[in-house]
Amino acid sequence: MKTVLLGGAALAAVGLAGAMPARSAETNVTSGLELKITGFVGFQSTLVLSDSQDSEFGRDYDFQSNARLVFDIKNVTDSGLEYGGRIRLDSVNRRDDVEVTRVYAYVKGAFGILTLGDAPTVADDIGYVYIHDDLVSEMGGGGLNFGELLDGDFPVGGGNFYSINATYLAGLTNQDTRIKYTSPTFSGFSFAVDFTPVVGGADHAGNGGRNDLFNDDETYYENVVVGGVNYQDTFGDWSVRAAATAAYGHGTQTSASGANPNGNDLEVYTLGAQGGYQGLYASVNWTHNESIAFADKPVDTIIGDVSYMWDRYLVSLSYAYTWSDRGNGLDSQYTSGEDLKDNHIVGANFTYNLAPGLNTYAQMIYEKQNFRTGQDFENANLITGILLGF
Repeated sequence: MKTVLLGGAALAAVGLAGAMPARSAETNVTSGLELKITGFVGFQSTLVLSDSQDSEFGRDYDFQSNARLVFDIKNVTDSGLEYGGRIRLDSVNRRDDVEVTRVYAYVKGAFGILTLGDAPTVADDIGYVYIHDDLVSEMGGGGLNFGELLDGDFPVGGGNFYSINATYLAGLTNQDTRIKYTSPTFSGFSFAVDFTPVVGGADHAGNGGRNDLFNDDETYYENVVVGGVNYQDTFGDWSVRAAATAAYGHGTQTSASGANPNGNDLEVYTLGAQGGYQGLYASVNWTHNESIAFADKPVDTIIGDVSYMWDRYLVSLSYAYTWSDRGNGLDSQYTSGEDLKDNHIVGANFTYNLAPGLNTYAQMIYEKQNFRTGQDFENANLITGILLGF
């Protein structure tokens, strides 16, 4: 995607022009730094094809718009040490205001990468194996559920009972403040580990000082450790990847209406693989939620995708299957269904790159949630949209 690069000299000139001298403690040292600004603006329309409770809808279609802004700061010393940071603003729209989803600094060298702040957890960096998302990002699209198929929440319901990694059902988020180490790559292999003192989303992001030392109804876990191993390489026209992660944390018990009413610990494992050959790609990922705040029994998801990319086109077909033992406590948000038996999601996507940075897409998603008691939930949507990346 097109980026905007501002060198240190340009930044210094802007800061000095017409300005009074600042105190030394307030002066930004920008010599040699680069600022890269990227993001996108998206629009999509959704048509509800079928829904278990469509009689309650005032209409069966809707429009959506959203945007993202990413600020990357980077420099490299004469000795080859790289350092920088990222600030990412999501949900840049009139309804949700702005959500700050990334604020971190990093240092990178021959020793690997040390990341400090609100950065993606290893469970997402390594544990996320879903080839459609990689390919649509390569075309300059994707993000905030615009053309990402089965990645993320669905705009008109569903998608709440499956996992691609521990950031879905388990409640582990990328917004919580952590320390992360990522190793260099050795013959295609790398590993990473991170530590997060408290997991609870935006209100426990690490800026509360003394308040962060107290648990409340939004607290999920504490002392969370995540580790992962990744292998990625190419062999002629073939590309392969294999990845595995494990996440552990101590559950913090909340009230009956809180985030973790039973104080369940965090224990999640993932195992995934993907491959590609001359434009044809496939991936499969298994997530085993052994113990999480949201469920009282283990929950498993297997998600697979087959994609074909040629010229400026991408076609993808995905399927996710989730199951759990009786008495799991997973109840429907949309019907009277209680105690999830299994969940099926099928999705198909077609993406076309109209021009540099401009993608259009159409996708259809069908979901069926089956419960042991009460009404099942069934939903099908057709989504079309356009995404302008820069």
